Amino acid sequence: MKRILLALLMVTVVSGFAFANGGGEKASKGGIKIGVVLPDASEERWANQDGAFFKKDLAALGAGYEFEILFSEGDESKEKQNVEALIAKGAKVIIITAQGNGGAAVEAAHAEGVTVVAHDRMAKSASDVADYYTTFNSWNVGKAMGQHLVDAAKAEGYSTSNKADLAIFAGRVVDWPNATYFFGGAMEVIQPNLGMFNIVNQDPAPFLALKKYTEATFNDAAKDALQAAMLPIDTDWNPETAGIKAAGVVAQIKKTTDAVFVLAPNDDTSAAIRQEFAKMANPYDKYFTTGQDASNVTLASLMGDTVTGKGTQTMTVFKDVSKLVKDSVSIAKNVVDGKDGLTGLTSGPSIDGAKTAYSPIDTLLATNPQLTYDTIFKTGYKDENHPDFADIEFSPYK
Repeated sequence: MKRILLALLMVTVVSGFAFANGGGEKASKGGIKIGVVLPDASEERWANQDGAFFKKDLAALGAGYEFEILFSEGDESKEKQNVEALIAKGAKVIIITAQGNGGAAVEAAHAEGVTVVAHDRMAKSASDVADYYTTFNSWNVGKAMGQHLVDAAKAEGYSTSNKADLAIFAGRVVDWPNATYFFGGAMEVIQPNLGMFNIVNQDPAPFLALKKYTEATFNDAAKDALQAAMLPIDTDWNPETAGIKAAGVVAQIKKTTDAVFVLAPNDDTSAAIRQEFAKMANPYDKYFTTGQDASNVTLASLMGDTVTGKGTQTMTVFKDVSKLVKDSVSIAKNVVDGKDGLTGLTSGPSIDGAKTAYSPIDTLLATNPQLTYDTIFKTGYKDENHPDFADIEFSPYK
């Protein structure tokens, strides 16, 4: 009984984050089986989303799966130190979301025979790569974005004889494979339909020159071509950078239509981009744009609050990180149990040699607030009483 109480009560604070070990006497002495290294405890997602879900799901595994969660404080050298510290405590498997490329961390783990699970971001060096990779199938995320723009343009009556204005932006090129796959998936849908669009970016030539690439036919040539097109529109996943890029586009736009269709890489950059388009002396009457992550700002917009929503965002791809965390934890448990990590999971093509598990995604649209409510608020993923949602009337959707 004493040992059980100790396991239940033991709470450790590392890098500003409280977590409970998985239980048992070994945990109280610092021995662990599973280590988790996340980028930065100051960032909302890693501290209060992925980090909180890891704490909950790993603790639920109980004795025999003792764990520790560390944060790298945005520092790649700290990241490697964290991996080494977890190895010293006996970790058999380490789940890592890399701050950079994660190569040094992977090499340090493999040197000691420790299995590495790359969570959401690939972790690799020039000569080594994580054993497993958990992702939302970034290519399909991009396809959902591209499909939204094409469908919306057709619904508005645009065609090859009545072209719509299109602006294109991308994520951080060096965030491989995520950003490239997001862009590639979107362009797989948009490229065959480019005849119905006027590209309003400063130089449309790189987009017009792209061939139709698919996930199944993706190769090094496709990677090079897509990344070359992405470089001038790389937002670095940074709202300020995205705003600067958008301002450059807006400054030289010659409107040809009443509506504009904008490929924005994620919710934060999407908000920054649409705010720049709103500053036009003669703004578009209709604005259709993409995003991903279901940020509070985006959810407010999808539910009809364009003030908190910073304008209109017409869609987002919701990637439930609780499901991604469950996949990473399942892989870690399988490894500790001596099984193949992907046992019981939905797998896809290996990426960079890492066995890959795909988590499901959902497309949320401004035209269907009921789906947003059911997916986000009814499930408890987000609290409708949060101040960001204070101006939304939820009663019609309950």
